[in-house]
Amino acid sequence: MPLEYAHEPERDVKGLIIRKDKPFNAEPQVSLLVQHYITPDPLFFHRNHGPIPEIDIQTHEVDIVGLVSNPLHLTVADLKSKFTKRTVMATLQCAGNRRDGLNRVKKTNGVVWGPGAVGNAVYTGCLLRDVLKAAGVVSNPEDVAKLHASFSSVEQCEEDKNYGSSIPLCKALDEYGDVLLAYEMNGKPLTRDHGYPIRVVVPGYIGARSVKYLKTISIQSHESNAYFQQKDYKILPSNIESEEQACKVWCNFPAIGEYNVQSYVCEPADGVSCKPGPCNVRGYALSGGGRSIQRVDVSADDGRTWVTADLYQPYCGGTKMWAWCLWTAQLHASTKRILSRAVDSAGNVQQEYPIWNYRGVMNNSWRTIEPDQSHL
Repeated sequence: MPLEYAHEPERDVKGLIIRKDKPFNAEPQVSLLVQHYITPDPLFFHRNHGPIPEIDIQTHEVDIVGLVSNPLHLTVADLKSKFTKRTVMATLQCAGNRRDGLNRVKKTNGVVWGPGAVGNAVYTGCLLRDVLKAAGVVSNPEDVAKLHASFSSVEQCEEDKNYGSSIPLCKALDEYGDVLLAYEMNGKPLTRDHGYPIRVVVPGYIGARSVKYLKTISIQSHESNAYFQQKDYKILPSNIESEEQACKVWCNFPAIGEYNVQSYVCEPADGVSCKPGPCNVRGYALSGGGRSIQRVDVSADDGRTWVTADLYQPYCGGTKMWAWCLWTAQLHASTKRILSRAVDSAGNVQQEYPIWNYRGVMNNSWRTIEPDQSHL
């Protein structure tokens, strides 16, 4: 049965690049994106897999079931009144961010995102671990290590009955993991496009794990069986080039959790140098797993020499760093493409060239490959 898109929200698409109309997928122009450390709602990328559901906040419940001793059925009002309110600033990045760079190497399978499928916001809600403890989740470390928190959404999608995903239970219960059941974004109720009335926010993980329109949390001995956990958002070997080949090997490779170290030149907006002479360059950088950005190098001469950028990540220094870094650099530009490469606090460095994969995920290269260089 085809999906119905009769109840989509009204949207202000000014400053957005629409990548797909149905379901609606759009990203901001990156020159606008880096003007704000906290991304305004209208400039936050839209990643949808189906029609936006209409949900009554008064009656909607989140069910906590599975391997718990006290199953719960909580309204949004319950989540607000029964659990301590927490606020976390976190950057969400789609695993397909910068898929266009891999698409230049060879065609990929997915929405062809540019570099704007990323945004930094302040989320307010309650900690998932508090809710799970109230539901009587296991606490034995050996048991925790074997289990998963599986999330199911109200969102219907083309590939599956409903959107779903999961994270290891140890991530959900991590004292420093800050996994939220969020009902506010940037001080206001979630918009319908961004998960109203309740969503999961998994800091440091790809956006696919931060399930919107949350309906069910199941504690179980296996990952979610959903399409987006089992047959998507995985890095397949470069010799897998078709859906037929992919279907034979999906189960051999792990689902992506933390995103990798990343940076991008946003001004000049297309990554190409401005006119020869002094040039102001701006961009973003981030890394998964709570790792901060240690350094961003910027080059205007095809990587022969590098300038160290000035970093802006004001909340760096805590146990975990979930927000991105904005950076600026002063260059004497030439006609070469401007490049950036980031180093995170664990010493991970962006790779030079794209590594192509069928789903076009996790592109963090600092070079852009043109079609006539597809052999690289």
